[in-house]
Amino acid sequence: MKNWSRKEFLRASLIGGGASLLAGRTALFAQGAPAVVRPGSANSEIRVAVVGIRSQGGGHMKTYYKEPGTRLVAICDADSAVLAMRAAEAANEGIKVATYQDYRKLLEDKSIDAVVIATPNHWHSLMTIWALQAGKDVYVEKPLSHNVWEGRQAVEAANYYRDRMVQSGTQNRSSLDIVQAIEYVKSGKLGKIQHARGLCYKRRESIGKTTGPQAVPANIDYDLWTGPADLVPPHRNGSRGPVHYDWHWFWNYGGGDISNQGIHQVDVARWFLGEDGLPPSVMSIGGRFGEPDDAETPNTEICVFNYKKAPLIFEVRGLPMKTGMNAMDAYKGSRVGVIVQCEGGYVQISESGNSTIYGNDGKKITAFTEGGLGRHRTNFVDALRSRKREVLRGTIENSHISTALCHFGNISYLLGADKSNAAIAEAIKSDPLTKETFERTLDHLKANSVDVGTTQTVLGPLLMIDAKKEQFKGADRALVAKANSSLLLKREGRGAYKIPVIKSGGAS
Repeated sequence: MKNWSRKEFLRASLIGGGASLLAGRTALFAQGAPAVVRPGSANSEIRVAVVGIRSQGGGHMKTYYKEPGTRLVAICDADSAVLAMRAAEAANEGIKVATYQDYRKLLEDKSIDAVVIATPNHWHSLMTIWALQAGKDVYVEKPLSHNVWEGRQAVEAANYYRDRMVQSGTQNRSSLDIVQAIEYVKSGKLGKIQHARGLCYKRRESIGKTTGPQAVPANIDYDLWTGPADLVPPHRNGSRGPVHYDWHWFWNYGGGDISNQGIHQVDVARWFLGEDGLPPSVMSIGGRFGEPDDAETPNTEICVFNYKKAPLIFEVRGLPMKTGMNAMDAYKGSRVGVIVQCEGGYVQISESGNSTIYGNDGKKITAFTEGGLGRHRTNFVDALRSRKREVLRGTIENSHISTALCHFGNISYLLGADKSNAAIAEAIKSDPLTKETFERTLDHLKANSVDVGTTQTVLGPLLMIDAKKEQFKGADRALVAKANSSLLLKREGRGAYKIPVIKSGGAS
């Protein structure tokens, strides 16, 4: 297999975008015309701030301890204890950083060139828009949004402020291995793609049950932490406390593991399919099984995205291989990854982005192991220096579409009803792929001591998607109305944290 040049890599992996106009109904910063002069020449120092620094953001901080030509100058977090801890860590590296608890104050700092956003999901879109309005470049972690509508607003803002660089944290887009595997499949050596399957078999233990609303620690500004989400007391208090991390499993802030981990695998699977937009329809099956806890999102889920070229299936499993074990199931050797099934074999893409080609007999044909995920953050810095958007690999448009897929799948789940597993098997029997996936899921639940004969599972409706409008359509008006009123399709934010209104082609 040839070694890909940088030019070939970019040609294969990037998608451009159009321009739009922005009208900030609640804009914090004057919009006006985009700035003409921006820092970031080959000889200038790029000054970076990292926002949301408890987990993923801590890793981003370390990147800018050492990345040549950059300097970490500020950090921000709604938790003052985390802020103090990370500031001390930076000081130990000989780096003095400004600290902000309020992101809006950080954006007023004109010495900051770029912000890296690693907060909980419900803040991603609003922080991106505000940063662009304030004249900053943006690296925003996945998923791009908490709901489809606000994600589109972030895309439109990025399209308007064309001089500013916006990179999404979909780091698989920097994997040369995946690009080479896509080219291998395109060559026809494996025949046509039959389906693409994303997997998140990742152990998620019970977060426990609380007796009611929990007190927020004094070190957390809970109004700031909540931001555009509904301001409600936390109803969780596991090993990470009442606020941090376990927000992933509550609809007010997250979307379960399809939004948390699965955005990566959904993005890769869609990339292989060559599908730039949304599918005609979606449906979901799942539930929360095992030990009861406060979490709302499913720990077992199947989402089927019915693309015309070939279906894309995503599977979530949070329970182990069987009761009493910590090890997880695997499908064709993969636990967290992607399987692209073709007529003459399949591609296995690992969580690290490495890609292996197998025949249908399970024998390895070839492998691509050069990596590249670690270069994604450096790719952002390359774009900041060059001021060329075509350098960016994790485009905001791609991130929006893949994130929207996760939301659409979850909306079908939320509109679903508890059914017996026998009834579900009957309902999907005409679709061999969904039938096979569901049968394997039932075997998995049985191995975890779930009585599938009496325990019911949620069967989500098949929802038709209007890809252009990024909402639902169909003859069943009541169902469509419910789907289009989902908080995962549109939520405008609250109070000072309203999402700016954005309309492509003009001000609203």
